[in-house]
Amino acid sequence: MLDLSGRAYVIAEAGTCHAARDPSHRLSAALDLVLAASNAGADAVKFQIFTPAIRDDMFCWIDGDERRAPRWLDSALSLEEWAGVKARADDLGIDFLASVFQHRTVGWLKNIRVKATKVASRAARNFPYEDATGDILVSNGMWEGPIKAPPGRKVYRLQCESKYPSHFPWQALRPGFSAHSPTPDLAIDAIKRGCKLVECHFYIDPSQAGPDLPASLDLAGLAAVCAARDACDASPRSNAHQNKGIAA
Repeated sequence: MLDLSGRAYVIAEAGTCHAARDPSHRLSAALDLVLAASNAGADAVKFQIFTPAIRDDMFCWIDGDERRAPRWLDSALSLEEWAGVKARADDLGIDFLASVFQHRTVGWLKNIRVKATKVASRAARNFPYEDATGDILVSNGMWEGPIKAPPGRKVYRLQCESKYPSHFPWQALRPGFSAHSPTPDLAIDAIKRGCKLVECHFYIDPSQAGPDLPASLDLAGLAAVCAARDACDASPRSNAHQNKGIAA
C-alpha cells in the first residue's frame, strides 16, 4: 500500500522509454530509467507493460492502436525481466509501479508484488479491478464513471487530460494529478497547492520518449518537481500542518 499521509508522492512515468527494436537492449534501458528516477528524487518509477499478444489479450483496444502497437511490441519484456527491474527499484529505495492493459499482465503485478496498480484512463472503464494488486490509481481523462474496486482497497483518482500535453492546472477535487507536460510548472504548482500524488512522464534522452515526448520532462525537469516537493515538505507551513495532524 502507498503512504500518502505526508509529503507529495511523485511518480516518474518512464512509460515505454525502454523500447528498442533489439530485445537485448530493453532491460538495460529499463534499469537505467529506474536509476535516473531514483537520482532525480522520485518516490516511484512507473512503466507501461505489454506482451506480444496485444490485440487478443488487450481489454482496452481503441481506434489508432494499430499504429501504436509496434512501439508496444518493441517495449516487451518477460515477467522475469520485469521482476529484475522491480528488484533494482527495491534496492534503490524507490517504488516500482506499472500501467497494464492486458489480462495476463494484470496478473504479473501480483507476481512481482507491487504496492499499487496504475490504471490508465483508456483502461479505466473495462479494467478487471477484482484482479488488481494493492491500491488502485486511476487516471480520469477518458472515464469518469464508478470504479468497482474490491472491498477494502483504496482508490485514488488522478486528474488527467487525454490529449497531450496538458494545459489545465490541478483541481483540488482530485487527490492526484497526471501532469503530462514538457515543463515542470504544472506539477510544481499542484504540489504547492497541496496535491498529494503527482505523475510526470520523463526521459533520459529525448529519442527514447517516442510519442510521449511533447508531454515529458527531461531529468532536470523531474528533479525540479522533486525539489519542489522537498521544499514544501520542509516549509514551516507544511511542518505546522503535519504537527497539527499528529497532535490530533
